[in-house]
Amino acid sequence: MKKKLYDLPKYYNIAFSWDNSNEIDLLQMIFEKYVPYEVKNILEPASGSGRFLMSFPKYKYHITGYDNNRRMVAYARKRISNAGLQDFAKVISGDMKSIKFKEKFDAAFNSINSIGYLLSDGEIISHFRNTGESIKKGGIYIIHLACAADKFEIYETENEGWVLEKDGIRVKTIWAIEKEDKQKKISYQFCKMTITENGKTFVLEDRHKLRLWFFEDLKNLIRESGKFRLEAIYNEKHNQIPLDMHINGELGNLYYVLKVK
Repeated sequence: MKKKLYDLPKYYNIAFSWDNSNEIDLLQMIFEKYVPYEVKNILEPASGSGRFLMSFPKYKYHITGYDNNRRMVAYARKRISNAGLQDFAKVISGDMKSIKFKEKFDAAFNSINSIGYLLSDGEIISHFRNTGESIKKGGIYIIHLACAADKFEIYETENEGWVLEKDGIRVKTIWAIEKEDKQKKISYQFCKMTITENGKTFVLEDRHKLRLWFFEDLKNLIRESGKFRLEAIYNEKHNQIPLDMHINGELGNLYYVLKVK
């Protein structure tokens, strides 16, 4: 059976183990600017191998993550336990399409376009409604994603990507967009990992279908959810982007600040 990226949390965790302090600095700035009370309790949908579950407790936050892949959940839970962070972080199994919490969080965030795995308008609206119900009034949900490029170009990928190493394991990762179907609003993406461990190398290739985002669509889905309004947009350099600006993929991944009504 072909191995899938999200079923290999150890290698996934290495591939995405870059320093996330800059991301956390931006999230904290947004919390302080847009939430009228102190943010202490955070929700992270699609928390994966636990990048933020391990980091946010260092800043004295409590964080709850969920993921629909049981291997990711087990891996993240073990990391939390090994680090002695059970009083500050926890992770459970859950699907973005349907999960809703009785507990009310101060804020939530969704990183590196994980929300893109919700393909239909109905799935996205359901997620917004359930997440909005899980956040206190006045709180925010920050979603991190890139919209479609005005002009799609296929890039040569052999010399691109990034390399990270941990515990003697080397992982080179290439993640590229292969094609876009603007009519069906689907982005077809490709991940290739070259993994070297104990002197042996193997290659993992995995393809993904994600939502192809258009800014007008995103605004409409936020509005149709009835739970949020779009409050602000920031880029990865922490610069605020005007809400009336032409938003496209050439701007890269952006942080959209959704305020609970």
